Amino acid sequence: MNEEIPHVCEFGKFRLNTQKKTLWHDGISVPMPLKELELLCVLIENRGELVTKEELLNKVWEDSFVEESNLSRHIYLLRQTFKEFGESEDLIQNVPRRGYRFTGDIGKAANGEVIIEKHTSTRTLIEIQDDGKEKSITHAAEEKRHALTGFALSHRLILSVSAIAAILLTGIFFFRNYPNFQSKVSVLEIKSVAVLPVKSFSDGAGDDELRLRITDALITRLGHLDRIAVRPTSAVLPFVKAEQDALEVGKELRVDAVIDSRIQQEGERLRVTIQLLKVATGEQLWSEQFDGQANQILDLQDMIAAKVVQSLDTEASQQKTMVKRPTDNSDAYEAYLKARYFWSKRDEASLRQAIEYFNQAIALDPKFAEAYSGLADTQHLLFNYNIEVTPEIIVQAKENLRRALELKPDSADALTTLGTIQMGYDWDWQRAEESLKLATAAEPNSPTAHMRYGALLVRLGRFVESQAEFEKGIELDPLSLVGNMNLGLVYFCKKDFAAADTQYRKTLEIDGKAGATHWLLSRVLWQESRKDEAVREIIRALELDGNTTLAEKLLTKSNPGQPVDAIRQLLFAWRNNPPGTNPHNLAYLSTYVDDREKAMFWIEKSVAEHHPWTTWVFAAPEFETLRDIPRFQAILRELKFVE
Repeated sequence: MNEEIPHVCEFGKFRLNTQKKTLWHDGISVPMPLKELELLCVLIENRGELVTKEELLNKVWEDSFVEESNLSRHIYLLRQTFKEFGESEDLIQNVPRRGYRFTGDIGKAANGEVIIEKHTSTRTLIEIQDDGKEKSITHAAEEKRHALTGFALSHRLILSVSAIAAILLTGIFFFRNYPNFQSKVSVLEIKSVAVLPVKSFSDGAGDDELRLRITDALITRLGHLDRIAVRPTSAVLPFVKAEQDALEVGKELRVDAVIDSRIQQEGERLRVTIQLLKVATGEQLWSEQFDGQANQILDLQDMIAAKVVQSLDTEASQQKTMVKRPTDNSDAYEAYLKARYFWSKRDEASLRQAIEYFNQAIALDPKFAEAYSGLADTQHLLFNYNIEVTPEIIVQAKENLRRALELKPDSADALTTLGTIQMGYDWDWQRAEESLKLATAAEPNSPTAHMRYGALLVRLGRFVESQAEFEKGIELDPLSLVGNMNLGLVYFCKKDFAAADTQYRKTLEIDGKAGATHWLLSRVLWQESRKDEAVREIIRALELDGNTTLAEKLLTKSNPGQPVDAIRQLLFAWRNNPPGTNPHNLAYLSTYVDDREKAMFWIEKSVAEHHPWTTWVFAAPEFETLRDIPRFQAILRELKFVE
């Protein structure tokens, strides 16, 4: 540590009394919360040296448990104070992942005194000495002091300036120290929020499922607000394991504010510490602590959601809508949250686990609309992902949607799934569009509703409208793989292959391990006659999809300049349509080798199965070579694309 620092010291135009925890700037008192002053004292006492975050937390919050984000918040406010008074924010230097260092030059205050001014009703000034004694100063002495400092102002003007300064400082103090006032000013600029995955106070807590359930519950409840767009659960899932700073995540998600939370569990008791941060400035709009029970997430969610809505100054009518519970049965809600957790994983085993929990929720509360719509969407996903392509599962999904819409006619989730089935299975384009329009109207901030409506429009060749829907969906969920991939499909189907190539490479920047993106990029490259590159993308897609044996076989069989040989090998391997492939893929790949008869065979098989990807035959460029075939025209009529 450096040599002993006097208890009254100067840096720039500031004077600090480290014993009394008081700060002045140019002889005027600077109102500041005690914790910030204590932080400043510790940093100055260790000037030039690194003070770790642990040391600061232990010294300033010795008798209480405080998370690291509170320390960051107070450091931010200290820097803002320096900035407000024209000093450099760099007086406090951040040492990444370690702590902070005070970099300013420290000097001893002249004759050990610090003078402040305060006004009494008689306008007599008082000097406060370090010994705590007070003495009156005559107006003559006051004039002498002002003369020595070069001021030639009238006494009245001096008092006026002092009064204005006092008012301004009072305003700064009020703004900084009354969070409700500050929040209402700040939240006016907030139009979008991300609820970040809840973190645990202790490493290896093994509570991943619980934390994601709470995260999803908050997102679901807040997602119905009209004025503020709330990022969906799918948008924040990539950050479950990430160690990124909350504000950096907020920037990636392109939101105005983030809700950052931590959870501590002891048996069935839960304690959730939550804060709302403004992304642009790092400003903490509010923070609070909530206590609840692990088996009573419904009550805990209500408390937190109500506080969030209140802090965002949402209109009373929206608050009333938001606080309406999906069910009053806590056990049913617990089962529903577990179902949502597995539903979000999207692999076959997790989807089947989700079905079990959705059914549990329905058994506990037969009037739980959200459980019916969740069950229906899970069944639809099994069909759409080529896992269970049977009419029976679609019949079950439709029945669950019927029940969901009886209980809640304006359910955006149910309407979105219904529209998707009407599009992909029923080929009822009019009703599908009606359902998806109702879904976007019921929940304008639902990225899924906009993206699925866009998927309908691109299939119909309405590219301008579909692009607008996908762009809206991406605005609401910037890191959505589905949205970004489908935007590429719009460019691909309207034959703007350069734009499609660019869009798919942007999508790979979000997640380079998404096999579907590599498949789609290969189709673009083939149309651009970059066929060797297309084959490399196919091999990469097979590797990422777990089909490494076939990928290696294609790699050994593919020779530069002979890409068709690799495609023939792939078609040969898939000709019996084993699990993991589908007739649509076999149909478009058959066009690569100019086998129109095989392409028609696979298209007809796809139609017979009502395969969900069948409906791409109208818009996809690969099938243009088949349009002169009467059987193909008959299929377009059967699919209701043409009359």
